[in-house]
Amino acid sequence: MTPFRLLLVEDSVNDAALVTAELEQAGYLPMARRVETLEALRDALATGPWDLVLCDYRLPRFTALDVLSLLHAQGRDVPLIVLSSELSEDQAVTLMKAGARDCFSKDRMARLGPAVARELDETRVRRERARADVDRDILSKASELLTASLEQAARLDQLVQLMVPRVADWCAFFLQDPDQGGLRLVALAHPDAERRAHAWKLDQRFPLDPQAAAGPSHVLRTGQPEFMPDVRKRPEPITRDAAHQRAIDGLGLRSVVNVALPGNEGRLGVLSMGTLGERTLALVDLALAQELARRTGLVLENARLFQEAREAVRLRDEFLTVAAHELRTPLTTLRLQLGTLLQRSEAHRLEPDVVTRLERSVRQVRRLGTLVEGLLDVSQLSSGELSLMPERFDLEELVAEVLDRYQAEARAAGCELRQSPRRGLWGTWDRLRVDQAVAALISNALKFGSGRPVEVDVGREGSFARIQVRDRGIGVPVDQVERIFERFGRAVSSHSYGGLGLGLYLARRAAEAHGGRAWAEPAAGEGARFTLELPLEKETRE
Repeated sequence: MTPFRLLLVEDSVNDAALVTAELEQAGYLPMARRVETLEALRDALATGPWDLVLCDYRLPRFTALDVLSLLHAQGRDVPLIVLSSELSEDQAVTLMKAGARDCFSKDRMARLGPAVARELDETRVRRERARADVDRDILSKASELLTASLEQAARLDQLVQLMVPRVADWCAFFLQDPDQGGLRLVALAHPDAERRAHAWKLDQRFPLDPQAAAGPSHVLRTGQPEFMPDVRKRPEPITRDAAHQRAIDGLGLRSVVNVALPGNEGRLGVLSMGTLGERTLALVDLALAQELARRTGLVLENARLFQEAREAVRLRDEFLTVAAHELRTPLTTLRLQLGTLLQRSEAHRLEPDVVTRLERSVRQVRRLGTLVEGLLDVSQLSSGELSLMPERFDLEELVAEVLDRYQAEARAAGCELRQSPRRGLWGTWDRLRVDQAVAALISNALKFGSGRPVEVDVGREGSFARIQVRDRGIGVPVDQVERIFERFGRAVSSHSYGGLGLGLYLARRAAEAHGGRAWAEPAAGEGARFTLELPLEKETRE
C-alpha cells in the first residue's frame, strides 16, 4: 500500500467512502481529510502539505473552479482531479484550461487509480526539481555570505535567515562557549518576534546540559547528526530538568535536525533547525543542513586560525618592541664606553692590536644598534605609519657622512666606496629616516658586493632626488626583486649572509612615508642597482 496525503473536497460521505475504497483497491493508503466548504479547505491547506486534491465539480456555494482559484492564490503545487456525476464536455475543457489535472465521471471510477499514480509521480519529480533549486539557491547565497567581509555574528545571523521559512520554521546556530563549558545560542531565525525572544530567554535561563542524551549537546559530543521527524516520539528527553523540558515542549516543536559544525581540531558548534505544528522535515532537509554546516564550519575554522595567527603576530611584535627597548640602553652605554676608550687610546699609547680590536668592537656595537633600531621601527610600522620629523638639509652631504661611517666596513669587505661629484642637493626630509635608508642600501651593497667597488650616485630626476647604489656582486634574481623589500624578506639563505631582512623593507617604507619609492634593478651575475627616490620641494637650490 502506498500512503499519500489526500484532501477530499466532497459533501457526500458516501461518495467520499467510495473514493477511499477505490484507492485502497488500487494499492494506495490515503491519509484523507474531507472538507465541504472553502473556509475548511483554506484551513486544511494551511495546516500542512498535501499530495493530491480530489474534488466534486459542484458543491453548495462553490465549484471546482473556486477550488482551483484558491490553490493558485495560495501558490500551492497540489494536483487537482475532478470527479463528478454530472460534468459536461465544455465544463471539463474549462476545468482543464484552469489547471485541473484530470476530469472524469464518478461512473468511471476505474480511472482513479491510474490517474492518481500519474499525478503522484509527476508531482514527486516536479517537487524534487523545485527543492533542488531551493537548495542550490540557499547554498549559493550562503557561499556569498561566508566569503563576505562580515563580522562572525552578522554572518551567522544572515545564514539562519536563509533557511526560514523556505526549509524550516526556525533555524539556529549554537557555538561552543569555553567559559560556559557547553553550547551557547548565537543566532536564531524565527518569524514570530515573541517566540524568538522567548527562545533567547530560554537559552539564558536553561543552558544546554553538555551531557544530554539528545539534542544539540549530544550531537556536539558525538558528532552524529540528529534527525527527528517527530520530536514527540523522541526516545530520550533533551534534558532531565523538568522545568526546562516543559519550556521546550511549550515551543510546539514537531521536527528537528541537529548537525555539528566540523573543525580541524574538533566540532565548533551545532546547526539546528525545526518545524512547528503539522509541518515536518525530511531527509533532504538533513542533507542540506549538513552541507551548510560543513561550509560554515570551514569558514569559522579559517577565521579562528586567522585570529590565532594575528594574535601570534601581535605577541611577536610586542616581544620585539620590549626586547629592542631593553637592549637599547645597555647598547648605548657600551657604545659610549668603547668610544671613550678609543678616543683615549692614543693618550694611553695602547698597542695597535688593541686599538684595532676596539675599532672592530665599536663597529659591531654600532651594527647591533642598527639592528635594534630596525626592530623598533618594524614594531612601529606594525601599529601604524612611520612617523617623520622633517628638516632641511643637503642630501649629498648626508650620503657622504653615511659613506664615511661605512669606510671601515668597506675595507673589511674589500669593497671600494665611490660617490659621484657633489654639487649640493637640498630638500626637506626626515634626516634620521633617510640616513637609515641610505645606510641600508650601502650595507646591502657591501654584504653582496663580492669585494668589488660600490658606486653611489646622488642626483636629480624631475621633481625627485635620486640616490642610486650600484654593486657588482651576486645580483638579484628577477623573481626576488619585490620579495627582498618585504618584512624579513630574503633572496638568499640566512646561513650564507647575516641580517634580519629588515634593512630594505625599512628603506622602502621610509621612502614611501616621504612620498617617494625604492626599488631594485636585477642583473643576476652582474650585480644590482638599488634606487631611493625622494620628492624635492619646489624651491630646491643647488
